[in-house]
Amino acid sequence: MVRSTKTFDPSPERRRRTEPASANLAALLRSVAGKRGFAAAEIVTHWPLIVGERLAACTLPERLRFERNANEGGVLEVRVDGPLALELQHLEPQIVEKVNGFCGYRAAARLKLTRGHVPPPAPRRGPLPPVPPAEKAAIDRMVAAIEDDHLREALASLGRAMRARAIADGGR
Repeated sequence: MVRSTKTFDPSPERRRRTEPASANLAALLRSVAGKRGFAAAEIVTHWPLIVGERLAACTLPERLRFERNANEGGVLEVRVDGPLALELQHLEPQIVEKVNGFCGYRAAARLKLTRGHVPPPAPRRGPLPPVPPAEKAAIDRMVAAIEDDHLREALASLGRAMRARAIADGGR
């Protein structure tokens, strides 16, 4: 339950005025995310980085569940493909340590393994093709008016990468 630190003001001026939703957003987010932040989503997106490519190919983190009144960490539910479950059971302390090291706090206290099909990882794309010099110059001209050097370079780099991706995907 979220409790506001604001007191109720029954005055007519207060009752007629509506507050924007953003006024209470910070309090709501604090209560939802708490000290745990958004680690569960980051664990899923960075799973190969956390456990390594070999284990990531046969496992899939499904959920990080925090039990009520449990301050020591949650239960990380991991789907395992085939006979790797036994090996993962033995590697549980190391995996929990890696997950917690990645998150920066004790996010997981233990693993819960379930057997099931793990889809193969998405194929990695090769290096991007070079952008023609004329197009590089056009991108540089588009961002030339930006005064901040770091921002100008970041936008130029983004433009070159987007153009290279379009060329790689067959677009002109």
